[in-house]
Amino acid sequence: MVKKRLTFLVLLGLFFTITACSNSLSVDYEERNPDTVISETMKLENLRVLELDTNHDDNKKVLNVFGAELKDGVYAYDEDKYKTYILINSDTRDYSDYSFKFEKEKKILTLSYATSEGSTTNKKTLFLIESKKKNQYEEMKLVNNGDESGFLGVHTK
Repeated sequence: MVKKRLTFLVLLGLFFTITACSNSLSVDYEERNPDTVISETMKLENLRVLELDTNHDDNKKVLNVFGAELKDGVYAYDEDKYKTYILINSDTRDYSDYSFKFEKEKKILTLSYATSEGSTTNKKTLFLIESKKKNQYEEMKLVNNGDESGFLGVHTK
């Protein structure tokens, strides 16, 4: 009797795992140079968020779009309807605990993060948001320490 229950629970767990995996959407993307990607932060439905290496030559070109004299804060660069770069520049503040959430029904992508006073000098964090479909999200929100915030600059091509 105990073996039957254990077998049933294992099969039930396997069923839920397979169902969850089959319901998630995978997105086929062109392979990027793996040297430029630090980590794949998150896959959302038809979106993926990558944290990029700011020291890589290709990414330095993106950083040049934002300019040299930047204040502490969050900046966006819409390269096209499929790619958006998010730059977090920190000179006097520490930025941490990044997370992305996509509300499909409202078409809102939210970047949440925490800031605190710190001694960081000229640290840049660069994210790439890639979308398989045009206009996957209509609005991007920033939430800093639980409060809505805004971009210091938005650049477009």
